[in-house]
Amino acid sequence: MVKFILRRFLYALITLWLIASFTFVLMKNLPGNPLGEGAEKIPKATRDMLLKQYGLDKPLWEQYLTFLNNIIHGDLGASFQFPAHKVTDIIKQAFPSSLELGLISIAIAIIAGLTLGIIAALKHNKAGDYTAMFIAILGVSIPSFVLGPLLSYYVGVKWGILPAGLWKGPSYRILPAIALSFGTIAILARLMRTSMLDVLNQDYIKTAKSKGLSNFTVVVRHTIRNAILPVITIIGPIFVNVITGTLVVEQIFSVPGLGKHFVSSVYSNDYTMISGLTIFYSAILILVIFITDIVYGFVDPRIRLGKGGK
Repeated sequence: MVKFILRRFLYALITLWLIASFTFVLMKNLPGNPLGEGAEKIPKATRDMLLKQYGLDKPLWEQYLTFLNNIIHGDLGASFQFPAHKVTDIIKQAFPSSLELGLISIAIAIIAGLTLGIIAALKHNKAGDYTAMFIAILGVSIPSFVLGPLLSYYVGVKWGILPAGLWKGPSYRILPAIALSFGTIAILARLMRTSMLDVLNQDYIKTAKSKGLSNFTVVVRHTIRNAILPVITIIGPIFVNVITGTLVVEQIFSVPGLGKHFVSSVYSNDYTMISGLTIFYSAILILVIFITDIVYGFVDPRIRLGKGGK
């Protein structure tokens, strides 16, 4: 198991280095000027001073090495938009809101999605199955930028059940979390249903039933444990996708998250913000996949005992 973890960790480091390198190259090829649209009107002495301050006066290879060295030391640089603030400071200030919203959303999605998927499989071709799949179809069909305003208006404004926006207390988290998790609920429900139906038709399930085990024991100990493996595989990427996909929901419900900084940095050619946020989000994705691989290895020992640890 130690070799398996070390191998996955090495893969994670290589992946992060590749992402950082590609980000640097793409960032340098963005159209426009990081000093702003009116950069040509800035006095040459001032412009040279700004380029030197951000290290943009150096050759590309030297900028690249400095870029990697700063990442290793946890320094993502100072923002062009907010010169008095470092990218890491902006992340520390805004990311907790995005993370909290993402965690609540993924928790709702896992509980509701797995429950719907299990019910649909156990009640195959019955009312429970049709109801669960109808909810799943709605989740796939209605994007968060449509569901969000509907929830905000009807539940928040018209009916006054929950706050329509802002980010003040626990009750303010419910509507944006539901809007963000609805599509994920649909994905998990459909995947769990398909996996459950496949497992229920396996010979070892029939054997377990023939031994006189109760339906509850067969479902909990044998069916769900094996059917949940494909779900575990995608929970990691889905978790990161939920966190990084909060932009529209944050705008609708006035959540002070990190999404707005990511979009504005692209429009303004804020090199340090673009690279910093890209690497930050990539590191989260790689970390989650790394943890998922380890969990997967514990759940199914064949993964870590296979050839090459794959």
